[in-house]
Amino acid sequence: MDERVGSRPDSVGRRRGALAIVALTWGPALGAVAMTLAAGAPFDDVPWYAERSFFALYVLIALTTGPTSAMIVRRGDHPAGWLTAFIGVGFGASAFALAWSFLTWSHPGLPGAGLAIHASAWLSAPGGFLAITVLPWLLRPGHLTRIRRALAWVGFLATGLITLLSLVSQQPEAPPNPLSLAGTVVGTVVDTATLPLIWTCIGASAVVGLLAVADVVRQWRTEPRDGARAYGVLAAGVALMFVGMAMLQLWPPGWGRATVQPLGVPTIAIAQVLLCLSVVVVVLRTWDRGPDIVVPRLVVWALLSSVVALLYVGSVGLAIRLLPVSDDAARTLVVAGLALVIHPLRQGLQSRVDRLVHGGAADPVRLLTQLGRQVRGEGRSDVLPALVESVRDGLRLGRVAVVSTAEPLVAVSSGVDRPPAPAEHRASVRLVVDDRHVGDLTVLAAPGQRLDARTRRVLRSLSDVLALSLDLVQSQLRLRAASERLGEVRHEERRMLRRELHDSLGPALAGVGLGLAAAQRRLLHDPQGASALMDEMRAELTRRTEDIRMLARSLLPVQLDDGDLAAALDVLATRFRGAGLEVRTAVDPAAALDTRHQIAVYHVATEALMNAYRHARAATVDLAVMIPDDGGVVLDVVDDGCGIGEAPRTGVGLSSMRERADELGGTVVVEPRPEAPGTRVRMVLP
Repeated sequence: MDERVGSRPDSVGRRRGALAIVALTWGPALGAVAMTLAAGAPFDDVPWYAERSFFALYVLIALTTGPTSAMIVRRGDHPAGWLTAFIGVGFGASAFALAWSFLTWSHPGLPGAGLAIHASAWLSAPGGFLAITVLPWLLRPGHLTRIRRALAWVGFLATGLITLLSLVSQQPEAPPNPLSLAGTVVGTVVDTATLPLIWTCIGASAVVGLLAVADVVRQWRTEPRDGARAYGVLAAGVALMFVGMAMLQLWPPGWGRATVQPLGVPTIAIAQVLLCLSVVVVVLRTWDRGPDIVVPRLVVWALLSSVVALLYVGSVGLAIRLLPVSDDAARTLVVAGLALVIHPLRQGLQSRVDRLVHGGAADPVRLLTQLGRQVRGEGRSDVLPALVESVRDGLRLGRVAVVSTAEPLVAVSSGVDRPPAPAEHRASVRLVVDDRHVGDLTVLAAPGQRLDARTRRVLRSLSDVLALSLDLVQSQLRLRAASERLGEVRHEERRMLRRELHDSLGPALAGVGLGLAAAQRRLLHDPQGASALMDEMRAELTRRTEDIRMLARSLLPVQLDDGDLAAALDVLATRFRGAGLEVRTAVDPAAALDTRHQIAVYHVATEALMNAYRHARAATVDLAVMIPDDGGVVLDVVDDGCGIGEAPRTGVGLSSMRERADELGGTVVVEPRPEAPGTRVRMVLP
């Protein structure tokens, strides 16, 4: 929707202004119809120029332009609203003036005949020219460039000059115009310059109008799909208005003018309906006020009537000229042909008007097809954002957001967020897959608009597609996180094995090999010494066998692959219980750690338990994982063993624990148990 509309809520002044516009357009138009019927519709009897088709056209323009401008004025301060109001009031007043001239002819005592006859001309002059020379420029989004503003001013000045010349002119065989300058020096000059000036102004208006049509076509080609449809209708309306006025005013007499000129009125009628419809949709992006069905049906009726009239007039003229039949037979053939095409024509017009007025909400199946076509080329991770963007564009919404309700959190939105809106401007739909509430769809209407019932129904229909897409995205994120966590776990496991083999088992086995070689050399000269050395090697191999068993127990369990630290520590405790060490675990339920922190906690806990089992001769170990109020994680491993001395030796196990804490910016402290014999290992990670 245009930024000049919908910035403020409806005010009493704007509502009154909209009602005044409807009164000033419909009142004179309906009054003109009543007065014309009261005067006996003397179009062919009055001596001055009074064309029946022009009168009907004036009434039609007033009746259609009034509600159009009133709707725009009520919703904001867009200049197109006031310009269309001026056009509608002018045509309504023109029809009223012409009808009053009929009354003065049928009732000679009524005053103002001369003024009414000539006012009908100069009141209608601005409307047709402003519609093709100024209105298209005002409907461009954003601010006008200097060139476009200059062209709009040229059209406005040319229209004003044409109106001024009509104001002081005298119609042949009509009562005197009280505003005429005939008989004065100024009038003589004006009469001499009138014809060249009028043709100059008409030529300038034609050039500006053609440029306006070209500019609207350019905007049509550059707009997104939904906005392009509205600008396409606007381009068609402006072009038809230009063609219709050319048929009525500019068609050369020798070029079949008698045949072409009757086509001008229905052409302008079609252009008028298209202009009103496109102006509302371009400015407001939708026609969401008023009855949901009545407005499109009225538009289709007006379009269908105008198109049929145009086809009838044109076809009858061609049939009379080309077919070797009588005039009545030609008209009969044309009517029969129109009867065959009127139903498919109505269906085609109805579907197009519905799509223009309601966007994607008019045809959910078509919208789903467009969504599928748009996301077909997207990657799997981009499907949900593409769907959200397509829903916002297709339904002409201000903002669409999809937020998951469970881990992993997913939030995808399109459009600008705004302060909380009333209920008629927003909607929220639960996204459910297999009875699981996976997320919520939140929708805000465009600024100044409401969410109508049709759009809400379409949103509910689309919720299943969005729910499945959200569930797919969450599944992909969970799979990706599990894969990354599994890779990190396996990497840490390999690093632990490499360190244990290199720092512990490797040197120990090398020492056993050297001891066996020494025992072999002693066999001949010191059998007893060789036997004692063999006993030492056997004991060392027994210890290293036990180390291998403990290493197997310390391998990362599968529970850590799933990110379940509490279950992994329980498995670790069970392994050590099998070796005779009672381990009690307590993990804070709030300990939702990432993979690196979980692995660090598990490895430091393993090293501490192995030290308690190997060196401290402990019987019981308490293992606790806590989450402080200021964040991070604290691991406490407290045993009831023999404790440590004043200066504990820094071995491979303690170095390994400190290395893991340092990697995450934490600390490890090994100290005596404060309240009883034993040792406490505390690791603090940020």
